[in-house]
Order: sequence, then C-alpha cells, then structure tokens
Amino acid sequence: PVGQEPAADSTPDPAAGSIPCYYVPGNHESYGLNNVQQDLTNFTAEFGKPYRTFDHKGTRFILLASSVGSLRSTAWDQLPMLQQALADAKSDKSVDNVAVFAHHPVDDPAETKSSQLGDRDEAALIENLLTDFRDDSGKGAVMVGSHAQIANVHHLEGVPYMVLPSSGKDPYGTPDRGGFTGWVDWSVDSHRNARQQWLQADVRAFAQSITLTTPESVEAGETAQLAGSIVQPQGVGTGSRVVPLRYPMSVHWSGSSNLAIGTGKDAIDDARRKGKVAILDPQTRVLTALKAGSVTVTVTNDSMRAYTDDTSLAPITTSKTIQVVPAAQG
Repeated sequence: PVGQEPAADSTPDPAAGSIPCYYVPGNHESYGLNNVQQDLTNFTAEFGKPYRTFDHKGTRFILLASSVGSLRSTAWDQLPMLQQALADAKSDKSVDNVAVFAHHPVDDPAETKSSQLGDRDEAALIENLLTDFRDDSGKGAVMVGSHAQIANVHHLEGVPYMVLPSSGKDPYGTPDRGGFTGWVDWSVDSHRNARQQWLQADVRAFAQSITLTTPESVEAGETAQLAGSIVQPQGVGTGSRVVPLRYPMSVHWSGSSNLAIGTGKDAIDDARRKGKVAILDPQTRVLTALKAGSVTVTVTNDSMRAYTDDTSLAPITTSKTIQVVPAAQG
C-alpha cells in the first residue's frame, strides 16, 4: 500500500503489482486551502514519510523533501538522515552506489536560477557530502532533481547532477537546450565503480510526429549529416513545440539490417568487415557510406498523440531510405 514500507523479506513482483512506489514531494504538495503554502501534513497522511532511504539491488536511494525550497526549512531532520545514510553506505559492502532525489535541484540551468535550492550554503553542503562520499568510498553518487523542468546534467567533482524534464506541464527553457516534455529511464551497473560508467540515463522525449532529414543518395566513401526534429504539444493544445533530434534528448536510432550504428574508427572498420552498406554515428548523426546499396534509417520516440484507442499509445516511428551509389570514377 502507498505510504507503507514493504516487508524486509518481500520480493517485488511486477505481475502481482507489488512494486513499491515512492513519491518525492515538491512545492505543490505543500499547498493547502486556497492554494496557500503550508506544510506536508496532507502528503504525509496519504503517502507516508516525506523523506526516507531504501536499498535496491546495490543502490541506496535517499529521498529528500524540499517543498518550501529548502531541505532545512521543509524538514530539518532529513539533513542528519542524509549524512548518516551516506556514512553507512561507505562501509556497507552491499551498497554499490547512492542516488539522491529531491524536487529542487542544487542548480537551475536557466539564467534566472529561480528553481534551485534557495539556500546556497545548503546546496554546497550537499555537494560536499556527495563529493566526499565518492572520494572516500570509490562508489558512485548521483543527485536527481526536477522543478526547473529543463533536461540537463552537469558534473561536479565526478558527481552527476541531473535535472529531469517536465512530464506534461509546459517546460521552461528553449527546446534546443532541454526545454521539452518527457521522462528518464535509468540503468545502473552495480559492477562498476565511481570512475567507470556505472550509470546511464535514457532521456525519452514525447512526440506527436517526427521529421527526419536525410539526403536521397550518398556516394560510397563519403559522409552525410542527418538531422531532424520532433513535435510536442504545447500544454494540451496541438503540436507546436519543435525539439531537435539531439542531446539532451536520447535519440533512438535503428534501421535496416545492412545499416550499422556505432561510434569511432573501430566501429566503422567492423561495419566494413561485416559487409554493411553504411554506418550511422548516433552521437554526431553522421552517416558514413561504405559500399553501394540501399539502407533505411529509423527514429523512434514515445507517443504523445491524442488518445483515440490503444494504437495511439504505440511509439511513433519515422524512416527514410538512402541510396549509396558507387563512388565517381577519377
């Protein structure tokens, strides 16, 4: 049930619907009658303690409450809880890394800086705690926030600080710098330490339609720059927000069996050995033509089309076919 901790010996069972769901309260969860900001009494009654920790498959999750824009002012007791949770995780062999979540990020990527933790000494305290934890333990640490509604990540002393995009509300910022709606699918590799790629974020943007720009043909041995964009709804209206198919969105490229997808010279050499017609670098969106033939390039995004039936929930896919022609003689 919501608001209750699962039994210590219980095993989450997706088929039985028993996966625990934890909520991190934001500023709206503290609003009361007539939209006046109060405290988290109503939230606590419905969802349980607004700050807590739990361990899952080697990751220690530390959930914080920043509803009034400050951890200290929202609930002072969570600061020593955070400190103790990190201290215990350093020596606990069952903990491989830690992930800290709060509604307000330590830093707002927008120039206004209006959606970050208001107490900058408090923000510095969190940064120091996470840096020290990483340095002393060699274990990974990450902090995830929202509120600023601009998909963004920055690293400080090896610790990534991620700002999540808006899920439905009109985002802040411009679409080309993370101002889009979507969600993030996290992957954790418990076998890797803080100096390795232990954490990956798949930033999935919603789309009503996808435009993919490619040349009709490319000569073997030449390259071509691919481009494109998705269209998202503006609020609840029809699509009007145009988001380029590039970072910080994670673009899901695929294609025909004779198309390779990879980065670097080794990937190109491997594609050539396997007889591929072309290879697409997903980081730069550059297509390298290897030999004569025809390849199909595909982009897929999660759907935010108006609901008519279950088919409208299916991912949106756009494909283009590119002819690779023999290199000109001489």
